[in-house]
Amino acid sequence: MSEALFNNPTPFEVDLQAAFAGRAKANGAQAAAFERFAKLGFPNRRIEGWKWSDYNGALRKLTPANDAEARGHIAPSEFAALNPLEFRIINGRIELPQGELPDGLRYGVVDPVAAIPELERHAIATLNVAMTRKALGIEIGEDAPDRPILIRHINTHAAFAFAQTMMRVSVNARVRLIETYEGEGSGFYSHLFHMVVRDGAQFHRTVVHQTGADQIVNAVCAAKVDADAAFNQTSLSTGSRLSRHETIVHLWAQGGTANINSAALLCDDRHSDFTTHVVHRAAHCRTRQIHKGVARDRARNAFQGKFKVEREAQKTDAKMTANALLLSDTAEANHKPELEIYADDVECAHGSTCGALDADALFYLRQRGLNEAAARALLVEAFLGEVLSGMDDERLGEIFRNKIADWLVYE
Repeated sequence: MSEALFNNPTPFEVDLQAAFAGRAKANGAQAAAFERFAKLGFPNRRIEGWKWSDYNGALRKLTPANDAEARGHIAPSEFAALNPLEFRIINGRIELPQGELPDGLRYGVVDPVAAIPELERHAIATLNVAMTRKALGIEIGEDAPDRPILIRHINTHAAFAFAQTMMRVSVNARVRLIETYEGEGSGFYSHLFHMVVRDGAQFHRTVVHQTGADQIVNAVCAAKVDADAAFNQTSLSTGSRLSRHETIVHLWAQGGTANINSAALLCDDRHSDFTTHVVHRAAHCRTRQIHKGVARDRARNAFQGKFKVEREAQKTDAKMTANALLLSDTAEANHKPELEIYADDVECAHGSTCGALDADALFYLRQRGLNEAAARALLVEAFLGEVLSGMDDERLGEIFRNKIADWLVYE
């Protein structure tokens, strides 16, 4: 590999190239991916789609510490009460569950993907392809047990880490996946999750991002959804120094559905970006998307959603809503909903709002005996309720409500 892939490299880029050069088993595809990343560079504000999430600016200031082995005590997950099958990815290293392998389920540590065509212009995904050493592979059969799968992304260090997960949900299978992003580390973490949801399968994904304030995270989930299959996702983020959760869904065959809900609860200088891209490639598919963002202090809430309807995707039904609630004059909300439609027989719509708490509603609640803090908390909970209404598991919904209540204690 050339010694001068980067022009005027930052300390972070120098460390990246040294880490890649020191790998013993990088293949040709990964070398090509690293060179492609070096040409692309980290996304910056001048690139459409990244103007509210400047990774180049954030990572330029990052000097990774040589503490990749730092771990510390890993506390039990708050989802442990659901008896999940728990996987851990700690500082990029995969830990598999112990014990007997359940029927209908296969998993293991596998070689990472060498390329994802639709993400070749995505700089961070390209870097992930180059840098990931091993991936977590999971296959869910139709006869898999009705038991949640929990993947915990735990970062405790100030270095960089890369990980991949590959999942296949078989025909008519049903799976409930919980993903958590945790840890007080101050480094950079990239996760690339790609999956196939086969005909008639039901996939339910719950994402909770609750890391330390100094982490920089980019997580990409790319899903292919087949005939009469469903991709359902509910996410909650309290942000970090810079966090972006991207969801890319391709509805490949008739009858596919996508339901994507997200909520951001942000304070201090935290940043959260939910970016989605749903591509309708077949007729008679349906998408519903709701985003709710609440920000106070100097926090920044970003949402970008795009529906693309190909010419053959007639009878598409797709609706997107993004609403922001600003609790201080210095908080920020940026929304960019988009429709790109090539079919002529569709029902597609999007909407976006941004505002403060309703003064009349606040006065009404105060007149009925609530103090101001309780009244404000009640209104925020009501604002977020639509996101939680899409959760079909009451136990998960209760955990989400508790998280919201904990955040509102400090409002």
